[in-house]
Amino acid sequence: MSWDKLTLPKEKGGLGFGDLYLFNLAMLARQAWRILVFPDILCGQVLKAKYFPHGSILQCKPRDGISYTWRSILKGVELLKEGIIWRISNGESVNIWMDPWILHGSMRRPATSRGATVLTRVAELMNPGTGGWDELLVQDVFFYNLMRRQS
Repeated sequence: MSWDKLTLPKEKGGLGFGDLYLFNLAMLARQAWRILVFPDILCGQVLKAKYFPHGSILQCKPRDGISYTWRSILKGVELLKEGIIWRISNGESVNIWMDPWILHGSMRRPATSRGATVLTRVAELMNPGTGGWDELLVQDVFFYNLMRRQS
């Protein structure tokens, strides 16, 4: 029987097998998520010490000499990056220009260029007194750069 027939739902004459490649990819993404969320687990500590001692698993890239297991987990990391988004609490650890933190858009990053802006953290866009957005600053940083780019 062909694989296409095996993966068809039983109602359509198949055997109802799931796509094993996609299932495996989902499990690799789950492992990457566990390492990201629970960095103190033994597996996370070992992998961090060996492959990303000074950064985050999200910045890791495949390179020569890495194990097959780590290369596979990095495929899960890439899948995670497609759906992951920062939750802004105080904004101190979120980079305005590099991290996915905006709810809309495929990149989930600002659509405007950085321009001459020296701001780097989302916290710098917030009003320290109210804990909310500094709306004038947000307009200056994003809309001003957008208008300059369009003219």
